[in-house]
Amino acid sequence: MMRFYRFSSLALMLALLAACGGAPTPGDFAAQACEVRVKEQLGSKPYQLDLVVLASSMKDDGRGSQLLTAPIVVSAGMAEQSSQMLECTVRLSAEKTSAEVLDVRFIW
Repeated sequence: MMRFYRFSSLALMLALLAACGGAPTPGDFAAQACEVRVKEQLGSKPYQLDLVVLASSMKDDGRGSQLLTAPIVVSAGMAEQSSQMLECTVRLSAEKTSAEVLDVRFIW
């Protein structure tokens, strides 16, 4: 079931990018993989995360993987809302068309 969800999310992202006329970049694949992990960790909590900002932040972490960072609002619109920084470390596939999430951190 989780694989179907991940595939569906990736397919939706690719369809949206194709509709906008831009081909997905390695940063887009990495950001989408990070968002899937964020959803797993936050469960039903609402959040706000700008995937364009996350994708554009991708940089080499010096250990063979990529680091992405962006602001995230957890429990968005609720009394316990908190603004944090999200750090996500991924390893891109050789073709740079998919990413494996190695670590996700929410930094206060």
